[in-house]
Amino acid sequence: MPFDAIIGHERPKRFLQSALRSERLAHALLFHGEDRIGKLLMARVLAQAVNCEAAPPPDPPDACGACRSCRQIETGAHPDVTILTATGEKGETDHTREIESRFIYRPLIGRLKIVILDNADLLRREAANALLKTIEEPPPDSLIVLVSSRPEALLPTIRSRCQEIRFAPLALDVVEAAVRQRRGLSDKDARFLAVISGGRLGLALEAEPEALRAERAEFLRLVSPASVESVGGLLSVCEAIGKSDQAEAALGWLTAWFRDLVLVKAGGDRSRLVNSDCLAQLDALAARLTVETILELAAYVASMHRGLERNLNKQLMLEGLLLRLQAALQTRAA
Repeated sequence: MPFDAIIGHERPKRFLQSALRSERLAHALLFHGEDRIGKLLMARVLAQAVNCEAAPPPDPPDACGACRSCRQIETGAHPDVTILTATGEKGETDHTREIESRFIYRPLIGRLKIVILDNADLLRREAANALLKTIEEPPPDSLIVLVSSRPEALLPTIRSRCQEIRFAPLALDVVEAAVRQRRGLSDKDARFLAVISGGRLGLALEAEPEALRAERAEFLRLVSPASVESVGGLLSVCEAIGKSDQAEAALGWLTAWFRDLVLVKAGGDRSRLVNSDCLAQLDALAARLTVETILELAAYVASMHRGLERNLNKQLMLEGLLLRLQAALQTRAA
């Protein structure tokens, strides 16, 4: 696949092509950005461009997508290109030492030996230290590409030794057009997926709109005025979610809901609403809450994200949010 076949991400593409043309590609790269935004795809295309066998070579440097090398990388069969995924499990120290062992020998058929490590931020400390040794003393003819949605979780010593390339979310109209073209969905569903994805094309191309709407309806019942009126029922639902693996999904939908609520109350651009098809509910709730209260609730949701990262009690955080909303609804907005 050539670089131009990747939708969006023009700056990373041109940067990489410029580095290839000038033969100044760093030995270690860090691709970072939100999950399912296109980082891993770009890393694979870079590997193809580096080892492409097209004659004459494309100018600017690129992957032809048709030669033996490009096809092998696409199918995971290239002897000089390895794609690994970190899991955070025990035994990954041996996994990263295996990376070092792959660089002992010169490339068999390509220009460079390449290892792409997805979810690099999940590496346990001992595994990360093993990887650091390889990055600090790079063997010749080697390239390591780390892919991460949480670069701040990587060891600072690893980040400092990598050339960082950030991947930003795509414009919503770009994602919407791609979803319509590739999946043949209706305008309504394509727009819904584009907005829900937040500009992450990978998510928009994989998600099912009806399944997402059903999941959203389940969690948004939590913040309906009818639900928060019953303290007993509210606490029961919070307990159930806290004990399940649904807390992060619930928090994602609640984050989008309160963001939309701020936008509606402030008279912002409603075309940017994640829950634009729930406008009646948003208008009704916004009418009952003050701007200050909505902002406080949105800030509390943001603090819940930080709490999850510190492994704080999910049930208590969710109870705190809904009890705050219940108290706010008892006083009608002025």
